[in-house]
Amino acid sequence: MKSQDITYVDKLNELRLDMSHPNSNGKIFILLEGDTDIRLFRKFFNLQNCKVEKIPGGNPKVESAVAELLTIYELIIGIRDADFIHLRTIPYSKPNIFLTDFHDMEMSLVSENHTFSTIVFEFTDSPVEQHNSIRENIIKSIEQISFLKWLNEIENLDIVFDKTGFLDLISFTNFSMNFEQYFNRLMSKSPIAKITDFNTIVAKIEDLKTKNPNIYQLCNGHDFIKAFTQYLKLNGKLKSSNDDLISSIFRIKYSTENFQQTNLFTLTKHWGDSNNCIIHV
Repeated sequence: MKSQDITYVDKLNELRLDMSHPNSNGKIFILLEGDTDIRLFRKFFNLQNCKVEKIPGGNPKVESAVAELLTIYELIIGIRDADFIHLRTIPYSKPNIFLTDFHDMEMSLVSENHTFSTIVFEFTDSPVEQHNSIRENIIKSIEQISFLKWLNEIENLDIVFDKTGFLDLISFTNFSMNFEQYFNRLMSKSPIAKITDFNTIVAKIEDLKTKNPNIYQLCNGHDFIKAFTQYLKLNGKLKSSNDDLISSIFRIKYSTENFQQTNLFTLTKHWGDSNNCIIHV
């Protein structure tokens, strides 16, 4: 069976069998959301002691899998993207679930100065003094999208974002975008959206801006990397808009030492120490 054909139930059954096998006694199971997470986190965890596994179905399924499997096996944790959780007023608490420091793991990579600068140096002639401005401008270019996604979650607006392009709407000269045209594209794919009036949406976004959220908690890493890749193509030496390539380079350049500076590392290490487990390399 191909990996993309494995369902959540298939994976849960597979893990139940694995956990019941004598060879798994004392092993730590680390459940993640996607293939890119697997490729990144495998270099941070001790693979002699740990099994790093992908759970199909996104973050909610990671939470569900950990909750279900904890009934039969104790040495199991899940790591999920925080999304907008850190922006909530109510603290997040689910047994054995750990959150990324920022919106998602991509934004954790983007926030690390040396990692980001390495990529800018690779594809542009920009001096290091300009690198933070480049990052801030990319975030600025997708800011309205980020706020709209946050608003969509807060108010359950049923706006569908999947497969709606926006790169052609961004000016990489002044880092602005035609947000109204993007919103119209979304509405054409969101038949049950609860708010369809553009001016109402803009007013609600402006109200959200007064909360002054941490931009790394707000911004979606996939959106950032798409916009950043386009910037490198238009203003640098990247020959094609290959955001998978840029994502891969971010993962390669982000080191174990970088990870050790995160809250995620501290919290998972504390869990391992509490359970007499060595989970990190």
